[in-house]
Amino acid sequence: MRPLCFLFLCLLGLSAPLALVAGPPKPRPINPHATPEARRLLAYLYGLRGKHTLSGMHNVLGLMSATTDSVQRLTGEYPAIWGGDFGFADSTHDIDNIKYRPLLVAEIKKQHQRGAIIVLSYHQANPALGEPTPFEGGILSKLTDAQWQELLTPGTPLYQKWAAQMDLLAGYLQQLQAARIPIIFRPYHEMNGGWFWWGGRPGPQGAAALWNQLYKYYTQHHHLNNILWAWTPDKPTPGVETFFPGRDKVDLLGTDIYPRKDSAAAVYPQRWYAAMQQLAGGKPLGLSEQSVLPTPAQLAQQPYVWFMSWGKMLFNANSAAEIKRVYADPRVLNAGDVTKGLK
Repeated sequence: MRPLCFLFLCLLGLSAPLALVAGPPKPRPINPHATPEARRLLAYLYGLRGKHTLSGMHNVLGLMSATTDSVQRLTGEYPAIWGGDFGFADSTHDIDNIKYRPLLVAEIKKQHQRGAIIVLSYHQANPALGEPTPFEGGILSKLTDAQWQELLTPGTPLYQKWAAQMDLLAGYLQQLQAARIPIIFRPYHEMNGGWFWWGGRPGPQGAAALWNQLYKYYTQHHHLNNILWAWTPDKPTPGVETFFPGRDKVDLLGTDIYPRKDSAAAVYPQRWYAAMQQLAGGKPLGLSEQSVLPTPAQLAQQPYVWFMSWGKMLFNANSAAEIKRVYADPRVLNAGDVTKGLK
């Protein structure tokens, strides 16, 4: 706002609107040492806000790119985002078997070379139990309040177990950094729910403290600078803000939205998008997990910067025609569009 305009408003007894004074947020990573590749990706995502939505597909560790390839066979387009996970299980739950981790870096390099943006999730095993672990009773488990405090206290046995798990993952992320591949990392997702061991703990000493602990450990101890940090709660029901570490602690925001059980309510209420937009404060906002695809009309009303379908759920929750229609929508960008846009 020009000084004379501001003076005129003051004379009238009016305040200058905050948005005009502060200006829109700039694509500045929270990590001051972020790699050029991470900075370029973040700037690209900022440029999509309100205009375009990146298509995305999650792939389970044991099947690598099977669901991404299924989308390409159906639509003729590769999704713009390739999603993956580090796994947690053994052969009893082979699709998330940690024995496949050594194959992950090569697959990510292949997908990145093809033009995909990489999003990595992590269903971390409860540090008190270790890995491999089952989903029920391992990922879906609890820590006592005393264990939670121990986890957040450097030097304690439980902290050391947690750090050993994160050291293991850091080795893979360091290989990707050496290959100059930026990663959108979404640890401790759906923390506003009570199902995962890291979830259901609001406030500054809750899930937000664990988020901050991991950020500090990865940036200061492991010097991982190729990461964009994506905070992705479950559907933004009231109270979601009490789990938020703050805009200065996240690069991106997202929300995981699945149809509510035993309910005929709309899958994507406009109020949820508005709530997440308010938290984001101008930072890129994604639909970080979903089964039912938002329609082109819904994406026009709720212009998420990306969506990521959760594996085979895409094909169970949508018809082939519905999937094709979304992937062909002019608002939706696929892998070929990203290759052009990031040049």
